[in-house]
Amino acid sequence: ADNQAIISAANAGSRKNKKHIISTQIEHHAVLHTLEKLKKNGFDITLLPPDKNGIINPDDILSAIRPDTALITVMYANNEIGTLQPIEAIGKICRSRNIIFHTDAVQAVGHISINVKNENIDMLSLSAHKFGGPKGIGVLYARNGIPLTSIIEGLSLIHISEPTRR
Repeated sequence: ADNQAIISAANAGSRKNKKHIISTQIEHHAVLHTLEKLKKNGFDITLLPPDKNGIINPDDILSAIRPDTALITVMYANNEIGTLQPIEAIGKICRSRNIIFHTDAVQAVGHISINVKNENIDMLSLSAHKFGGPKGIGVLYARNGIPLTSIIEGLSLIHISEPTRR
């Protein structure tokens, strides 16, 4: 799911000549390895350090944004020290700048309430085994209008529309 989200956002950004991605030094390898591959393919990657408590400062994200920033990806909860990132503040920054915002919420799901609309999350990655599903199944939420790229040949993407409110 992380690979799908990051590659999809990178491809969408590249079509608009936006090849800069902001993330953090404390991401899971699923994110960091994908960013490293994109770097080898001409993307510019900014990895922000956390403060002494393991938190990413939203002001640091704001300072790192450039006109060619296509994506900001920050994990929701750290898998080693358990810190929660200021996702709502980061999402607000992204939405105000029209930058796709992805969060790896694998460690957060089932432990805290997540509201993709209130937190301005465009893409959210989950792992099914964290909430009773089988191991090896990734789940990617993508807000309506976010373009997705197939990363496996022959794959059909399933798009489930958000329910309409009456």
